[in-house]
Amino acid sequence: MSAQSFSYILRYFDLIGRGETCRLLLAAGEVDWVEEHPEWPQDKEKQPFGRLPVLIEKSADGSELVLSESSTIERYLGRIFGLLPADPRASAIQEQMCDRQADIIAACLVYAQVTAEEDKKMYLANIDDLFTRMAKSHMEILSANNCKSHLFGDKLSFADISLYAFYKMMGMYMGCYLKDAVKITKEKVTPEIVHLLASIEAEPLLASHLSKCESLAARLSQ
Repeated sequence: MSAQSFSYILRYFDLIGRGETCRLLLAAGEVDWVEEHPEWPQDKEKQPFGRLPVLIEKSADGSELVLSESSTIERYLGRIFGLLPADPRASAIQEQMCDRQADIIAACLVYAQVTAEEDKKMYLANIDDLFTRMAKSHMEILSANNCKSHLFGDKLSFADISLYAFYKMMGMYMGCYLKDAVKITKEKVTPEIVHLLASIEAEPLLASHLSKCESLAARLSQ
């Protein structure tokens, strides 16, 4: 049974956050899906682990698959929509990149909870180092690919979507946790990456979602 035989509900807050990759994957899958914004914390105990995002996959016979944890949801959608390679090694390369990006987001969230100035400096230096290494890795992957509009091959992949969501998180959302997030992101992003982001924004499969959003490529070019 194809993924298009199912319908989907994505539960998340009405913000970019950890739901953005899921939204982009659902758009790319060209499936019937809706987003719900639970009341919080009133609806917390109604969720499988008391956390969001939650994905509900509904089949025609009424059965449901309920998944929690953003990384689990992302990988599941990436596989069923054919956005992750069937080859385990090739898939691992893309998933590794996604996890490294998640480390930077996690470091920003930890930074927001630190109060001592010396600790803040230490965590900020760590974020800068992680981001520098990540941006270098992005450029190495892109430089090795003949098509400069995608990270791997010549069509939209899980890695493209994950990268786009990462830069969107850092450039348009994480400022509420790290005041210099936008500045840091603009320092790390290269013209080649901005071109890649613009190419992803122009992807017809993502138009149903991105047409409602501000252009990330334009924001990072300012």
